[in-house]
Amino acid sequence: YSRGPCRKHVPCPAEVRILAAVTPSDRLHRRLREMLARVEIQRWEARRVKHAHGVWFRLQLLLAETRRTLVITAEEASILRSGGFEPHVVGLELEPPKLLFVVPDGMLPPSVEGRELPIQDGRQILLASAMVLIPF
Repeated sequence: YSRGPCRKHVPCPAEVRILAAVTPSDRLHRRLREMLARVEIQRWEARRVKHAHGVWFRLQLLLAETRRTLVITAEEASILRSGGFEPHVVGLELEPPKLLFVVPDGMLPPSVEGRELPIQDGRQILLASAMVLIPF
């Protein structure tokens, strides 16, 4: 080895150390760490779904049976409660809890007007704190 610039046919001592530092065993250990990290992420996602106890699926079923949705105020929600309507259990299981009242079309009190919301607008449905769901 020469002390001058590296020649192509003779590797520099620094290059030899770099090549020797990354062994096949090191590569396998790196791959193992990456795989374990992916497994840990999958475990976390499965744990999150398990803790939800199927609430998202039940919310989808509830919305599938809904013809119209109305976003209501807290005052209108209290009017519905005083009228004998109770919020659906699915809405109370969400975080933060939502007041979802299932009211047939003819039984909606005239004092509850609400703002109509398309059922397909999932973002607005999740942002609303109180809603009336009118089934088919």
